[in-house]
Amino acid sequence: MTSVVVVLVIAAAAGAYAAVTHAQKASGADRASDPPQPAPSTVTRKSTTTTVPPTTTTTIPPVIQPKDEALPDPGSGIGYGSRGPDVLIYEARMKQLHFDPGPVDGVFDQDTQYAVTTVQKYFGLPRTGVINAGVDLVLTHFRYSPALPTSEPDRVEIDLDRQVLTLFSNWQPVLLTTTSTGSGEHFCGGVDGCQYAITPTGHFHFYDLVRGWQKGKLGTMWNPYYFNGSIAVHGLDSVPAYPASHGCARIPIHIADYFYTLVHNGESVYVVGTAMKPGNGYIGPVPTPPSTAAPTTTSTPPTTAAAPTTVKPLPGTTVKTTGSTTKPTTPTTPPKKKP
Repeated sequence: MTSVVVVLVIAAAAGAYAAVTHAQKASGADRASDPPQPAPSTVTRKSTTTTVPPTTTTTIPPVIQPKDEALPDPGSGIGYGSRGPDVLIYEARMKQLHFDPGPVDGVFDQDTQYAVTTVQKYFGLPRTGVINAGVDLVLTHFRYSPALPTSEPDRVEIDLDRQVLTLFSNWQPVLLTTTSTGSGEHFCGGVDGCQYAITPTGHFHFYDLVRGWQKGKLGTMWNPYYFNGSIAVHGLDSVPAYPASHGCARIPIHIADYFYTLVHNGESVYVVGTAMKPGNGYIGPVPTPPSTAAPTTTSTPPTTAAAPTTVKPLPGTTVKTTGSTTKPTTPTTPPKKKP
């Protein structure tokens, strides 16, 4: 009797196995790549609702604008070689506004002149490098005007129209400096053969830094940081107030000494403004033609003229001094171009 029961149990089990195997083959579950299928569960699961996290929106802080500050009357002008407390006050104000005039020491040197020229470029003033009533006004009521205020918090803007480079950190300007970009002239001898000296507009990224002086076919560059092929931000002894490079963005040596420490590989570089067209050539300030009018006579006795102000001209200019008035004039042809 017992053996009969065992046989019945075995037969029942075999039948169940055959039924399951037939079902698996019908569903394709016998493929080697598929894992064994579990038996259907009899547990009833509660329905769940997936919660999508809310989209976060970055709030871009506005640029912190400086407060107005009264400055000394520059009189007929404060230029290269001047010394004294008035120079120191202007240097301190430019330093506060991130123009970097070099040491705040009351000495109007080349670094101070570059900073003054940057201020003039930023507001479209004549690029004389001399502190005058116009410079006094804009430094008193200075306001920043980023080209791309909603771009990355850390970036560099190179404005071809202003010829000014601005570096931002966390959306705030931390450095403004004069720059000289591509002149538009045709030249030969570079790594890419004959071409036009153009700094293209667009969105780029820093990708390679060369520390120290790098000597190339077109000259030497101080601490070049490349961002567009062979185009770099680099220091040079000569940074004219107009576009004069082969395509790079020149900056003063004392700025290039530390500029690379404020940026990094991958950081955005935006070149904005109006790119030069091939063959544009020199586009510096138009020189004023000499007057051909006959001199006028007067019966008023001449007054004693004050000592002339010593002003060092910007690279590529000459200085004409008459009495106490010093006027930089620009040659009709630019000096020999460097990188």
